Amino acid sequence: MARDEASRRNDGNAFTHFFDRVDRALTPVFESAPGPSGEGPPQPPADDAPCPVCGHPMFEHGFAQHSGNVILICPTSERLPERDVEGPYNELGMPAEGRRLERYRDRQQREEA
Repeated sequence: MARDEASRRNDGNAFTHFFDRVDRALTPVFESAPGPSGEGPPQPPADDAPCPVCGHPMFEHGFAQHSGNVILICPTSERLPERDVEGPYNELGMPAEGRRLERYRDRQQREEA
């Protein structure tokens, strides 16, 4: 009874006030940072830009959406030649980079010596 009389009647109790203060203190931390001024959203590539897969202009391509995935449909079965990768691949089958590539080069040098 004494606790009810000590609490604020119209604003809630001390428990509510505590979390209101925590919210006010943490809101600036978790809000998204303002974007750069004077810049709009990123622009899509121009229609005459070449396709990274086949090299034809992008306006000749189509896009299909299947279960949330966007699939690029090239107008030709021709493909640009793949780069010849010298060195190891990472766990995703992509050319290794960073520390893994440095270790690979160090190992190659030791084997040559």
